[in-house]
Amino acid sequence: MFKLLSGSGHSVWKKQSRFVLVMLLTARLLPGVLALQAQVTDDAKILPVIVQKAVSSDISAQLLTSGEILPFLGADIHPKTGGEIIKVNVSEGSQVAPGDMLAEIDHRILDAQLEQAKAAVTVARSALDAQAVLVKTSHSAVVSAKAQASAVKAQVTNLITTRKRYQELFREGAVSEQQLDDVVAQHDAAQAQLVAAESGVRQAEDGIQTNQVNLKMRQAQLLQAEANLHVVEVQRENAFVRAPFAGVITRRMLDQGAMANIGQPIFRLEQMNPVKVVGSLVEKDLMLLSPDKTSATVKVASVNRDFNGVVYKLYPAIAAKTRTGEFEIILDNPEMVLRSGMYAGIILDLDTAKNAVVIKRDSLLSHGSDMAVIRVDSNGLAERIPVKVGIIQGTRAQILEGLKVGDMIVGQGGELVKTGSRVKPILAEDAK
Repeated sequence: MFKLLSGSGHSVWKKQSRFVLVMLLTARLLPGVLALQAQVTDDAKILPVIVQKAVSSDISAQLLTSGEILPFLGADIHPKTGGEIIKVNVSEGSQVAPGDMLAEIDHRILDAQLEQAKAAVTVARSALDAQAVLVKTSHSAVVSAKAQASAVKAQVTNLITTRKRYQELFREGAVSEQQLDDVVAQHDAAQAQLVAAESGVRQAEDGIQTNQVNLKMRQAQLLQAEANLHVVEVQRENAFVRAPFAGVITRRMLDQGAMANIGQPIFRLEQMNPVKVVGSLVEKDLMLLSPDKTSATVKVASVNRDFNGVVYKLYPAIAAKTRTGEFEIILDNPEMVLRSGMYAGIILDLDTAKNAVVIKRDSLLSHGSDMAVIRVDSNGLAERIPVKVGIIQGTRAQILEGLKVGDMIVGQGGELVKTGSRVKPILAEDAK
């Protein structure tokens, strides 16, 4: 039936058999290969997108502004009297306590005036003491004069009775005229003594009044001398320049040997713990702050640190030209890293939403006043979801309506994703 081929014929038969075999295999495998190739083509058309999950978090409405760090207390220290500075005890950076002596001004003349004023007080006090003795003596003199006048008055009374009796006896002839004349003379002498004694009482009483007036004058002189002494003591004390409050010397303007003048400061003293941060806001935003309630974060780039505080007070005036007002924050500064004049960024936290639905702010798409996001469902389909936005804090946004925690949201570039298209979600964490 078959004819054996030899030589070149046999070789031709083998090539034909292989071709037939290849054709048969291709016919059976071609549908599967075409299907696989189509699937690979479809997968290549799926757009990979970076997605993020909506999370539950606290978020606060914030106001951003800037401010300046100022000392809690600050003053230029002026001398209260003029003269040569004979001693300086501090320099820039010196920490001082209230009452510490910062500098000393020549006070030799004041020392002499002080000794003179003290001596004047001593003299005035001695004069007052002496006058007080005179007042007591005049009181004693009055008592003595009154006692003497009383004795003479009693004698006069007795002589009046005796005179009347002798006059009756004389009329009866019982006594001589000489005896009556003696009694009359004694009565008249006693009467004169009574007048003199009563005059002595009045003189003693006048002496009391005079001495009391002199006593008041001596008291006034003592008060005047003490007042003069106090003035000199104050003037001498003014020669010692002292710290009015605790702080640090930030500047020294004069050195020892210079002439101090009342109108020229010698030092700049600042209390830097705590410090105050003064910021400004437009009036409508300023009214949103509540003293002792509104928390604040102060960012100081020069020291690369953040400080937490609370709004301490709102300044009462609004600048008419700029319509801005100022507020103040108090910050503890125990390490003295904050210095007056530093620039500070201020973040003010207003209302805080607890456990809110929060997404990245750059995921939001806006069309006029409407906001939306691109959400990827469990099947990988992209859909545009309208949302209602609440608080925006930096790079985060609160979603009031439209999303729930765990939803997959397309981040940047969401406007390039077509609604209803199939996408390949890649979590932002996995994309890093």
